[in-house]
Amino acid sequence: QTHTKQKMGRGTPKDNLFLNHLKEDKKEIITISREQVDYYAGNMLEVKGKEHSYLVMSQTAYQSLTPQQIEAIERHTQILYSDLSTIEICGGGSARCMLAEVFLPHSK
Repeated sequence: QTHTKQKMGRGTPKDNLFLNHLKEDKKEIITISREQVDYYAGNMLEVKGKEHSYLVMSQTAYQSLTPQQIEAIERHTQILYSDLSTIEICGGGSARCMLAEVFLPHSK
């Protein structure tokens, strides 16, 4: 599972525990720069389809990623991006802010 919640605090014991927990769970940690945060690279959401999961992000976020970061993400999920500049400029948010997460039990 891909997790893109932004970690704004840096260098605190809590952050170190968080990162150690991810490492113990064998999660791949893809770090992003402060500049990439400003370009909404931390504002992504993984959604699941019938056969695949997708990481939804804005074109702005996608264009801020390095080829190595894109390759790392694509090892786990497919990337979907779109021009959300109107939302980012006028609304102050991006892809994750526009999407709703629904946690219902699976139907049989």
